[in-house]
Amino acid sequence: MRKDEAMTEPDRNEQAAPPRLRSVVHAMIWATVPVLLLVQLLASAGVEASSFWSQLRQLDARMARVAESRAELIAEPLWKMRYDQVTGVLNEIMHDETIAAAAVYDDTGAAIARVVARPQGQSVAEVSHPIHYSNGNMAVQAGRIAIAYSRATLYADAGSRLMLLLVVGLLATFATLIAMRISANIFIGRPLAAMMSAIQRSKQDGRAYPADVTSSNEFGQLARAFNAMQHTTSGALDRLGHMATHDPLTGLPNRRSLTERLAVTSQNGGAPDTLVAFCFIDLDDFKGINDTFGHEAGDAFLVQISQRLRRAVEAEDWVARLGGDEFVVIRPEVSDEQAAHAFAQRVLDAISEPIRLHDKQVVPRASIGLAVRHADDPELSHLPTLADIALYHAKSKAPGTVAVLDEALQRDYRRRRDLELAIPTGFAEGQFEVWYQSQVDLDSHEVVGLEALIRWRHPEHGVIGPGEFLPLIERSGNNARLTRYVLTDACRALQQLAAVGRPQIRIAINLPPSELADHSLAAELRATCARFGVAASMLELEITEGSLINNIASASETLHRLRRLGATIALDDFGTGYSSLAHLRRFPLDKVKIDKAFISEIPDSAEDKAIVGVIASLAATLGLTLVAEGIERAEQAEAMREIGVRLGQGFLYQRPQPLEAVLQWLDGQPAVASRVVSDGPSITPEFAV
Repeated sequence: MRKDEAMTEPDRNEQAAPPRLRSVVHAMIWATVPVLLLVQLLASAGVEASSFWSQLRQLDARMARVAESRAELIAEPLWKMRYDQVTGVLNEIMHDETIAAAAVYDDTGAAIARVVARPQGQSVAEVSHPIHYSNGNMAVQAGRIAIAYSRATLYADAGSRLMLLLVVGLLATFATLIAMRISANIFIGRPLAAMMSAIQRSKQDGRAYPADVTSSNEFGQLARAFNAMQHTTSGALDRLGHMATHDPLTGLPNRRSLTERLAVTSQNGGAPDTLVAFCFIDLDDFKGINDTFGHEAGDAFLVQISQRLRRAVEAEDWVARLGGDEFVVIRPEVSDEQAAHAFAQRVLDAISEPIRLHDKQVVPRASIGLAVRHADDPELSHLPTLADIALYHAKSKAPGTVAVLDEALQRDYRRRRDLELAIPTGFAEGQFEVWYQSQVDLDSHEVVGLEALIRWRHPEHGVIGPGEFLPLIERSGNNARLTRYVLTDACRALQQLAAVGRPQIRIAINLPPSELADHSLAAELRATCARFGVAASMLELEITEGSLINNIASASETLHRLRRLGATIALDDFGTGYSSLAHLRRFPLDKVKIDKAFISEIPDSAEDKAIVGVIASLAATLGLTLVAEGIERAEQAEAMREIGVRLGQGFLYQRPQPLEAVLQWLDGQPAVASRVVSDGPSITPEFAV
């Protein structure tokens, strides 16, 4: 009884144990055994081919040795014209079945002996060896021996063996392919097809579908793990999908959704007369909101803007946030461009309602670029770019308004892009030119300085003024390069002025705001002056109030470094910015340039005259020299003298011109003039200061 129980216990354990896993790896190993056989056959064929070529080389070497040995035996009989002995030597080698024929030629090339053992076939090779004769007194080439030998036996043997290997290899390959096809389908294809089917169905409607795989191998385990993952991650996938297409802060669709939306709209097309209105919205001075109230308040500000946009549009309209302070509103159907503009204006009005941040009323401001296209327009996917062109115009020309894209704006955009892309070439080819305009003492009429003004002589667009390309220079990050370019030219100009007897004339150059944050500017200025042998005190550096306000700490340090080198510091366009007395006292300034906007209406405008008078009084108190810009008439110069302005600059004296023209003009001017100098010669195209 106990023995029976002992005998049945292993059976019970075997039944209780889980079934053994059938390894996919083992199955594939058994399935690929024919492949290994095929590889072996191919290797055998390779060895056979190697053996064949080795036999060929051995045969060629043996025939070469035979020819060499027979040449030695034939040398003396051939030279002494014992041709029967020569023929006898040739007959001796005919017992070799490989040799088909042999011939001996004298030194003239005539055949003096020829032996043919058997007809020559196609597989015949030939070896030739020169015959040298020497008797101690002389050494000559008496002729040559040629032996034709056959490779037919080798080719026949190799061909039969290779044919056998080829047949065996083809059969093995065919069997291997069948085995791999069956095994791959059973062990890999069916499980993968089941899982791919589940994945595809899940992608179609977003629900989880289990993979129907019942095998107990690794793919069965993978399918069960896949089914469990489908169950636990279906909700997470939904959330991830929403996050991928929506802005996490406002909940609005994002840039990716915009691309998909435009693609769908373009595919669906619509009626030919249906218009789509695309509004590209950018908040004005959003950075100021963040800087003033903090980033958390800035985020709350953006959320309120997004809520306003939702409320301002209809159900069929579409609102998205592209990032930062950029939003998009699309109206899929408008009757005409006027209706689209009215819609964009309503959106702008909705944004402009006051918002309370930290118990303070903030009035949002925004600019909108509007592009209108037909629903079936092939350029519908380019609407963001087209609207951005209009937005750029609104931001640069009229912030807080709606700008509608038209042909003129597109032409301006294309020109702007062409110029921006041509900036590196402009520097490389020296297309940028530095022109100069004189600064005159209003009392003595003496030329005391020149202001360096940049121009771009473009090969296609002609001479371009700085107002058009300087913003592009700044946006492309080439401000520093342009400043060094102008500085170098100004130092060269000082060198030439000294050479023509005008060493007292200073040159003023304009510094962009970014340069005030560059602490290496002073060192570069000193090095450039030393290279040209000019004093830094002959340079005048002009800055604007805005650049001082935006970089107070770094600007002050940079200006003090420049001042210690001896350079003069001038505040340009005074009166158009903050015009703060505190700023004038805080920075190391030597001059103040009154903007031409206050000069143009003098002496007719009593108000402008009074403003200039206050500025002159302030400058006198602080010990600053005043320069009046934009003087075009003699009565303006007279009014400036009466107010107390010392220096003047404008078309009345000389228009901006290249240095060569300025030097020519200066050559005709006395060191101290008793009258106001007339306009300079019109040698090149002229631009305002």
